[in-house]
Amino acid sequence: MGRNTYTSRQVMESLAKAMKSMESSMPERDRRLFDEILLMGRIHASQMDLSKLSPETAFLISVIMEMMDRIDHGQ
Repeated sequence: MGRNTYTSRQVMESLAKAMKSMESSMPERDRRLFDEILLMGRIHASQMDLSKLSPETAFLISVIMEMMDRIDHGQ
């Protein structure tokens, strides 16, 4: 029996899919923000391969980094 080793992109997509179940109960404005947060989390998915962090932690760090970048650039 073989082992499955998932890529960081696959792990991130699985995490995003699980989080999407929250979206149905949100107002439209929050849904747009939620989708934007999911995009922020995916931006650094390739760096997850190099880290020893859990996918959830790496996702949160990615979102924080993107938010800090937006703050620094006045967006």
